[in-house]
Amino acid sequence: MAQKRFRYRLQQILELKIQAEEDEKEKLAKLIQQQENERQIKAQLEQKLVSIREELKVRQANGTLDINQLRFFPQHIEFVKGQIVNQELRIKELTIRIAQQREALMKAAQERQSYEKNKEKSQEKWLAEIEQEENKMLDELATLKYARD
Repeated sequence: MAQKRFRYRLQQILELKIQAEEDEKEKLAKLIQQQENERQIKAQLEQKLVSIREELKVRQANGTLDINQLRFFPQHIEFVKGQIVNQELRIKELTIRIAQQREALMKAAQERQSYEKNKEKSQEKWLAEIEQEENKMLDELATLKYARD
């Protein structure tokens, strides 16, 4: 007798759940990359602020600071500080979005795992039924052989 292959009746749903989990992973990876980019921008702005302050100190020490520069440097420093604060807000927002995305990923993974466990149980049940059929056939063969003898 030809062996039937196991066919999981919810396979398409399982495949959709697997794809949904992959999509959530990709979204999380993009958010993490975006957060890293924002952190790099913040680091660049902080370095820019240090450079501006150093340039101001050098010009003050050399006495090459004119009245326009005296007004420009504090305004520029405050502007860069504002940019840094904005970057910090973006980073915090992304941190929240990353936490939410991790939750979504966890939910998608749990759904996939639920269908995979269901598939395993279905396959075990199917194997038990096949084994039961084989045992029944062996019993029938043994009975026929015994009846002939």
